Amino acid sequence: MSYQAMYRAYRPQQFSDVVGQVHIVRTMQNALKNERLSHAYLFCGPRGTGKTSIAKIIAKAVNCVNYPTSEPCNVCPNCIGITNGSVSDVFEIDAASNNGVDEIREIRDKVKYAPTMGRFKVYIIDEVHMLSTGAFNALLKTLEEPPSHVIFILATTEPHKIPATIISRCQRFDFKQISSKEIEDHLARILKEQALSYEQEAVEMIAQLADGGMRDALSLLDQVISYATDEIKLDDVHALSGTISYEILLKVIDSIETEQYGQVIDYIQEMVTEGKEPVRIIEGIISVYRDLLLYLKIGANPAISQLLLNNELFIPLTEHIQSKTIVQKLFQLNKLQGELRYSNHPELMLEVSLLSLADAKSETESSSPTHTEVEVLRQEVTKLKQLVKNLQDNPPVATPTRPINMDEPQYKIPLFNDEPAQGEKDSFVPKVVEHQIILPEYVDEGMLTIEQVLSKATKTSKDAVEAKWQSLNPVTMPQYKDVIVLLTDGTPVAASTEGFILTYKHEPGCKRLLREDNKKVATQLVDYLFGEHYPFIVLPESFWLEQRQSYLEQKKQGVEPKLNQYSQDIKNVINYNEEVQTNEDTIVSKAIEWYGSDLVNIVDE
Repeated sequence: MSYQAMYRAYRPQQFSDVVGQVHIVRTMQNALKNERLSHAYLFCGPRGTGKTSIAKIIAKAVNCVNYPTSEPCNVCPNCIGITNGSVSDVFEIDAASNNGVDEIREIRDKVKYAPTMGRFKVYIIDEVHMLSTGAFNALLKTLEEPPSHVIFILATTEPHKIPATIISRCQRFDFKQISSKEIEDHLARILKEQALSYEQEAVEMIAQLADGGMRDALSLLDQVISYATDEIKLDDVHALSGTISYEILLKVIDSIETEQYGQVIDYIQEMVTEGKEPVRIIEGIISVYRDLLLYLKIGANPAISQLLLNNELFIPLTEHIQSKTIVQKLFQLNKLQGELRYSNHPELMLEVSLLSLADAKSETESSSPTHTEVEVLRQEVTKLKQLVKNLQDNPPVATPTRPINMDEPQYKIPLFNDEPAQGEKDSFVPKVVEHQIILPEYVDEGMLTIEQVLSKATKTSKDAVEAKWQSLNPVTMPQYKDVIVLLTDGTPVAASTEGFILTYKHEPGCKRLLREDNKKVATQLVDYLFGEHYPFIVLPESFWLEQRQSYLEQKKQGVEPKLNQYSQDIKNVINYNEEVQTNEDTIVSKAIEWYGSDLVNIVDE
């Protein structure tokens, strides 16, 4: 086959042929000329930026008959042999397919032999990050202290996958993406050499689609040349790459901004019919919105596509669109772009989303104040300013204050057991119900038990308790909000006419409610809620489930159920309450003994 792909035919053969990478070319030329070569190099960077090409140029330069030189001559037998791959001293290894320990051991065994034709043996290992851990370890010693006639050049697109021990033994060079302008100039040079006619816009689009990789640009150009007839046109590039022309993208955005919904749908259908993927359509719209935003912020700039700036729809569109609106839409489109990749109906999602962009514009405009509203507000502000000025010019005369008479009723504060005035009473004060301290060692006959509730439990009673429980709200009774929150954390699980059982998933909440002060207020609140005294039992959920199971088993056996009434944790809480109560009684007794009962007032808070 006589034809050679364009990216191979135009591969750089000298440093002067390399496009971009000026910092690397200059460093390597000086090192070659001054014979300051390292034994190992690591070339990192995106695909198609010249890593392997520069590695081969170095291999030719060090084995050229004119060495030391900054450029290979490309005419001596060594240069020609390395170019066509016939020289055995230059080894180009693909680490993706030769990534095992055995391949690296083979290299390690052969590096000790001297080169057959040139001065150096050069090992070019491409995609070196694909080597296995064992292969990297096998390479370490050789890479650290290779023979004087060996040079290693490692190339990778993912340097973060290479062990630090390998990187530290190499001189690292980071290749950058080639700029669109440099790619564009290089493609134009090639087309002129081949005497092919072309539209400048087509070359610009190829350079943009290459995304900084010269190999991608040359491959696409090769494809477009085969597709085109007499002249390479922009439409040919769009047809082959699946991209969308700026003309139709600007029309879509203009239809969104002018709320012409029918045209938006027509343009989408036209693009989909031509085989454009919804993801590509969104990418194109995002790119145009981005350039519109840049133009509004910084004006004409090289960062903006020249194809857009030259389009007759671009400048008029910037005159009736706001940067704030563009930013909002860019966020929406970015979210849509991610959703489209996993959608089963991408076309439908695309249509709905673009129509929602137009709706969002209407909502934004409707929410912004109109000219009339702004004028009314301006008049109101003027009136307020005039009123402030009048008050400053004519300050009001201060009314003399009457001296305070502390004997008046409103300044008297009720002390000790004085009854408060009628208007000062709280809107809700639950009736205090005295409870005796229940010792954990036995169960009082008058106390509500689990068996009493379960023996007469009904769903109707439970539903009634749950309905009442919904009306507990700490906002309506803020003075009791802590206890109300504790009550609402509990779950009524069984109820009868005798009382109900309240359980807590977590025992700390159960313990807090069983504290003497909290239990007293909780009882008052429940009595108030039901309009009568309605006792309840507080249990941890795990303890309740155990006792319910025991109740059912005893019922099946035909015996009268006898259940435990308290878990050990609840006993501890009750013991604590009893101890606190005893301590408080001792303190009160001492106070009465020292100061007399007429001077001691006990307030229960």
